[in-house]
Amino acid sequence: MTLSSRLARGAKYSLLGAASLPPAAGLGWYLALASEQQRKCTEDILHSLPNVVDGGVGRFSRSLLTGLNIGLDYKYSLWGLDDTKDEYQEAMKEVHTRSAQRILDTCLDNGGLYIKFGQGMCTHGVLPPEYSTVLVRLQDQALRRDCQDEVDSMIRKDLGATKEELFKEFSDEPIAAASLAQVFKAVTREGEEVAVKVQYRDLQDKFVSDVTTIEIVLDLTQIIHSKFAFKWVFKELQGRFKNELDFDAEADNSKRCAKELQNLSYLYVPRVFDAYSSNRILTTEYIHGIKVSDKTALENIGLNVKDIDTKILRIFSEQLFHTGFVHADPHPGNILIQKADDGGSRIVLLDHGLYEEMTREVREALSGLWVGIVNNDHVEMEKWGGKLNVEDYRVFSMALSQRFIAPRPGAEDMDVITKLLGGGKGFDRKAFNALPEEEKREIRNAVMKFHDRMFDTFQKMPPKMVLVMRNLNTIRSIVKLHKSGVDRFRLMARVAVSGRFSGGLRGVMARLVFEMRLAWDFVKMTAMTVGFNLASKMGLAAIDIKDD
Repeated sequence: MTLSSRLARGAKYSLLGAASLPPAAGLGWYLALASEQQRKCTEDILHSLPNVVDGGVGRFSRSLLTGLNIGLDYKYSLWGLDDTKDEYQEAMKEVHTRSAQRILDTCLDNGGLYIKFGQGMCTHGVLPPEYSTVLVRLQDQALRRDCQDEVDSMIRKDLGATKEELFKEFSDEPIAAASLAQVFKAVTREGEEVAVKVQYRDLQDKFVSDVTTIEIVLDLTQIIHSKFAFKWVFKELQGRFKNELDFDAEADNSKRCAKELQNLSYLYVPRVFDAYSSNRILTTEYIHGIKVSDKTALENIGLNVKDIDTKILRIFSEQLFHTGFVHADPHPGNILIQKADDGGSRIVLLDHGLYEEMTREVREALSGLWVGIVNNDHVEMEKWGGKLNVEDYRVFSMALSQRFIAPRPGAEDMDVITKLLGGGKGFDRKAFNALPEEEKREIRNAVMKFHDRMFDTFQKMPPKMVLVMRNLNTIRSIVKLHKSGVDRFRLMARVAVSGRFSGGLRGVMARLVFEMRLAWDFVKMTAMTVGFNLASKMGLAAIDIKDD
């Protein structure tokens, strides 16, 4: 059977056969054939079923159908293919793309929490790139409802007066809309321009049923195809989704962020108008600015994207390594840029609904790990990785820093990336194709093992570390979009070590050695970039570790 026919079979596979299986067959499968993982997923589904009805039969059925289609597509499109062959890799990419499109369509149809989940998947650097490519549409998705009556009644109920009584002006149409709320432009009776964010009324009521439905779908998909093990991603995200529904907490977060980073004069956080806010309504200062993703507009008003990227990295590095109160959703829609009075850029940080607390111990471990990476000190990397409860410190360090880290000196760990870069000068697709089939198979197997090793590391990673990775990947995408040449790793390294060096001559020498190691790292990474890009284009690299 050809690859195209296999893909067609996977894409068009009918669910009728699966739906007609009698309960006895399901029980027999559970008792005799199911793996421990499949049994756990099955038990979770049965336990959760009572909670799904409140969200609506239509939403549940739509989600269930999506999960079944995805699981069966993976199962039957890859059936009988050798996972060391190019045919398998091509089939997998096709299934990833189709599955991501199905998730996108379901998220758009169901709205609300589903959009947030899709956005979370989009910014997770550990998922296959096909998911990010398709689901990125959700980042700027404007979900509008014909719900003016809903807005009016909510303002009256929560704020004790009609919007006409509270505001001099109030836009008829939302100026922005997202998964959880719509934003309206208004003018207070005192003449101040404000942005009024009004939550969709039914979100809090449907939260439990929507969460349960998504978990059931992910469990079912994983039962059918074990490699679709993405429930852990949702588990990591769902607690923050619930927090994001509390606009009182969001108001407090924005105030705390402004206070803790007040030493950064180029950061601005919009003021909150408490008298016009509630648990479901948030009114803040209206900001005129340019989206950080609009490079052309930024340059047209004379702003330097390198300066912008440097400031953004400094802001989030301060949160990660020093304040410990970390903005968990710094995507381009939440960052506006203004031209400051001195002609430079001012960063406006919006949407403070999602934050994570990083304890002093976690921040210290992150800083120590970063220094260990700069120094290529495996003892330090292992030590601080252990304090973060990370089992495979080397894989985690590579993912965190987005750069290659050689195995421990003297170790037998010669993975495929080490082989490609350590002695692979001039190694390109032509060279790969010239290898004997046995060697090609060996390289493919090594790539698969490395990918599984990385995925396993992420699945076992503490939730706070997943947040860090998500945060860094999102900022990295902004820097990459700007093509500003800002070195994320070295800038963040300098913030990480600030305050770690003692005073006097000894401290000066330690700082000098550190800067020299950073310079040497730059030389190495520049030399390796070409090799990584070639390996990535050949489909050999499990991740893109290029320094963007």
